[in-house]
Amino acid sequence: MNRTALLIVDMQVDFLTRPALLPPQSVLIAQSTLLATGCRGLGVPVLHSQTRVDREGMARMPHWKERDIMACVEGSPGALPPVSLQPLENEPVFTKRFYSAFESSELERHLEKLQVERLLVAGVYLHACIRSSVLDAYARGFQVCIIDDAVGSTEPVHAELTRDYLRQRAIEFTSCDEALRRLAGEAGGSDGDFGKGQKPGRVACIGGEWQEAPGHRRRMRHRQPARSNQVIAEVPVAESTEVEDAARTAQQAYRACRSDGREERLGQLQGWSDELAQRAGVLVDAIVHEIGKPRAEALAEVHRAQAHIDTAVRVARTHGGTIELGNQITARHQPRGVIGLITPWNNPAAIPVGKIAPALAFGNSLVWKPAHQAPETARLLIESLGAAGIPEAMVNLVFGDGDTAREIMASPMVQAISITGSTSTGATAAALCARHAKPLQAELGGNNAAIVLADADIAAAVSGLALAAFGFAGQRCTATRRLVVERAAIDEFLASFLPAMAKLRVGDPEELSTQVGPLISAEHRSRVEAAISFALEEGGQLLSGGGRPASGNDGFYLNPTLITGLEPTASLILHETFGPVAILQPAEDFDDALALLNGVSQGLVASIHTSSPEKRRRFIAAAEAGILKLAPGALAIHPDAPFGGWKSSGMGPPEHGQWDHEFYTRPQAIYADQGTQP
Repeated sequence: MNRTALLIVDMQVDFLTRPALLPPQSVLIAQSTLLATGCRGLGVPVLHSQTRVDREGMARMPHWKERDIMACVEGSPGALPPVSLQPLENEPVFTKRFYSAFESSELERHLEKLQVERLLVAGVYLHACIRSSVLDAYARGFQVCIIDDAVGSTEPVHAELTRDYLRQRAIEFTSCDEALRRLAGEAGGSDGDFGKGQKPGRVACIGGEWQEAPGHRRRMRHRQPARSNQVIAEVPVAESTEVEDAARTAQQAYRACRSDGREERLGQLQGWSDELAQRAGVLVDAIVHEIGKPRAEALAEVHRAQAHIDTAVRVARTHGGTIELGNQITARHQPRGVIGLITPWNNPAAIPVGKIAPALAFGNSLVWKPAHQAPETARLLIESLGAAGIPEAMVNLVFGDGDTAREIMASPMVQAISITGSTSTGATAAALCARHAKPLQAELGGNNAAIVLADADIAAAVSGLALAAFGFAGQRCTATRRLVVERAAIDEFLASFLPAMAKLRVGDPEELSTQVGPLISAEHRSRVEAAISFALEEGGQLLSGGGRPASGNDGFYLNPTLITGLEPTASLILHETFGPVAILQPAEDFDDALALLNGVSQGLVASIHTSSPEKRRRFIAAAEAGILKLAPGALAIHPDAPFGGWKSSGMGPPEHGQWDHEFYTRPQAIYADQGTQP
């Protein structure tokens, strides 16, 4: 067995609080803490590399001196790691002035003493100190593995170039979960290499043929969210050859089907809607089982998927003609070709269908990477496509991770990318698509706020706000994260909102009455709990929740949580938790409420509760979000309406309705001679 050590680089407050850090510090802290705790439990040595500057600033890097930057000063709070990442008594700290952890010669001597052969690396920044440290480790003969979800950067484009550069030099990237599973297997545990009593699993469906993966070492494990002792999926990660095969098959299918009539395509899609209707029961069962979505919401999701197909068919019929421009000049819209789709786990039916249907309606073919947490839902969707008569090679599926998504984006056979994911995922996609000159449609994270003014009917607003914040355990990009309440109304608001929170039905997602189910995984729950803890460290006050249910289940549950007392620059306010957590932000007046509403980098959904028509008009004029809501109750997504965020919540054209035409087709002008038919 290779002797392994974990090196944590520059996880210090001054670095973690810099603007534009992705993932945000709360996520990095949670992931790195999970990694360090797991390594300690498995007997893996944990080492720390930290930047240190003397109090006079004489030992700063030259460019810090030029820019008058004083950071990580000896003895200052900014030089320390967050509480959960402070070194234990037996864990050495190696200090540096510049970039590489190996600037300290003591680090190499310590690794030799421990007989370390493999180095796991986490920390910041990937494009700078991580890169330098990793290259120096590589030069010294160490095997190096970067924990991809435990490293951050303030420069996403540079970070993506760094990933590619390091991979070409035999530097491995993997997830925290996968790294710990491998270590456990090497230590003789049950979470080791693939194949020990586990079925190999299906890794792809290419040209209608499901492919097994007996030799794939990398795979992703998923436990049933509501019953954490049950492993319900072991999903292999597709290799480069499978991604290439899927893209080539999609390209060949696109070329073969280009001459097919529009009405034939649309008739097949209408048949797909009928197939989903017939399979609604098993689809709902799969969604509830795999991701823990409450049954009533899962049923609504399947109905919404059908509505997306119906809309796509109708829009394609009305946006497919040739436009006569005069003087023998015409214009038309043509399909793009092969579209790469990357979809998340929280809406495993509606989001994929909402992308697949318009892509096919406008004549494209697809390579689809669904979320590994819902493989059965993905299988049912693929089977329903075939049953509807849609050519099997038009939609090709590959299971995988972030590397798989990157390979799809980089494939020269894939012409455009549509993705739904976090803000960090969007930054990665934007960098890669820019590098490969590909159009990108990205629906990203929401950090949504609801303004509640003193003149509102607060009693009518609170029940809908509680469900909007905590339904499905807050695992929706449209969930209300921030409650911006006029200070004069806070007492009245809390008097109604806290009882409304208490009345929410938390429990088994199988039950139709359940409103708040479990979180998707133990790791995600840990991240949300870490975000709550960090908020309390930043001065937040817990008004309700904050812990796990006392008893009655063994799933990944977390009580609905309400926090107040945070500054506008607090991490919990600036970044979404994607969990059952809401923040109460007092506003002095309407103008202050608007400033708080717009004071984050995201802009997906914004809502207002007021009896004043004038304030509604001002809200519509000033709110920086792609979706505005003026009525109480939960947001019901309409399949004909544009769905897309402003600012960092979205890139490219919005999804759904006639707006899909902007992304899934490209215009073409035709100039003909007089008397020539184009």
